[in-house]
Amino acid sequence: CGRWVSISINPLNTSRFRANPQKSSFAPSRCLVLNRLCLVLFRPRQPFHPPPTRRFAIAAESTQSRRVPQPYLSLEAELHDAFWEAEDDESELPLMADFLKMHPGPALEIGSGSGRLMFPLLKMGYEIEGLELSPDMHAQGTARAKQLGVNPIVHAGDMTQWNASRRYAALLAPAFTLQLAADPEATLRHWHNFLENHGGLYLTVFMPYAELLGDLPENAWYPDHQATLPDGRQGLLETRHKLDRPRQLLHREHRYSLTGNPPTKHESRQTIRWIEHLEMLSLLEKSGFQLVRFFVDFDPNRSVPDPDRAAFDGILTYQAIRVAAKSEIL
Repeated sequence: CGRWVSISINPLNTSRFRANPQKSSFAPSRCLVLNRLCLVLFRPRQPFHPPPTRRFAIAAESTQSRRVPQPYLSLEAELHDAFWEAEDDESELPLMADFLKMHPGPALEIGSGSGRLMFPLLKMGYEIEGLELSPDMHAQGTARAKQLGVNPIVHAGDMTQWNASRRYAALLAPAFTLQLAADPEATLRHWHNFLENHGGLYLTVFMPYAELLGDLPENAWYPDHQATLPDGRQGLLETRHKLDRPRQLLHREHRYSLTGNPPTKHESRQTIRWIEHLEMLSLLEKSGFQLVRFFVDFDPNRSVPDPDRAAFDGILTYQAIRVAAKSEIL
C-alpha cells in the first residue's frame, strides 16, 4: 500500500489509526481501503463495540429489499439505557446543551427514547420536544419523567415519515440515529422541513471498525454487552453480525436475556449503514444543509482536516444549518 499505520489503543473505544511515514515495528494485520487511501492496520487489543444504536431498530431486508423501521420492544427497550450507561458517561449531553445555546428556541430530539439525554436538557431550561417510535421506550420515559419532575412533550412517530406541526430552531439526532435510516439523504431532506431557515442540525455517526477490521467475528455469536440493573438482575446481550460491504450495511442479530424469576429472553434484528466523512459532507449539501463544523470523538477541540488521516475512535459529530430551498426564496 505504500504506507504504514500505527495504532493508538483506547480499550473503551473503537480502534484508532494514524498514517505514519515511519515503518512500525509491529506486523500489520490487514489492509483497509477508505476513500481511495490504502491503510495497513493493526489489530486493536480491545475494540469498543457500541451498544445497539439508539431507539430505531431496522428490520432485516425483505425479499423486496425494503427495510421497515421497527420500535425497540421488550428487553431491547428495558436494557437499552443500562447498556449505554455502562459504556458512556453522557458524552453528548454537554455538546447538545452548547448547541442549543447557539440555536435558542424550540428544539426537537429525534429518537428521544426514555429521555436519557432529553430530560436533563429540559431540567437545564431548554425548550425541547422528543420524537419516539417505540411504545416501550415511551413508557420508560413516562416513568423517568415522573421521577425527575419534568413534563416532556414526546411525539409518537417514525423519523422518516413523521410530519412536524411547527418549525424548530434546532434538531438533534445524537447517538448515531441517522445510520438507521434506509435512505439517509431522503431522511435528511425530510428533517430539513422540520427546521426554521438557518436552524441548526446536530448529529453523530460512527464507523464500525470492530466489525470492518474483523476484530469481532462475522457470522458467529459473541458476548456484546452486559449490565446490572438497580434491582440486581443481570442483563446480557449476544450479537451476531454480517457485513454487506458494497452497500455499506452492517446487519446485526441480537439475543437479550435478563436474570430473574422467571428469566426473560428477547431476540431482534437491526441494520446500520456506515457513512464515511466525504459521503456525509455530500449528503448534507444535497439535503439543503451547510456544514458549520465537525469534530471527532465527542471532543469539540478535535476538528481534524481529514478524519481518514487522523487517529480517532471512529465517532464524528456534525453541526450544520438549514439553507433555504430555491422555492422558498422565490
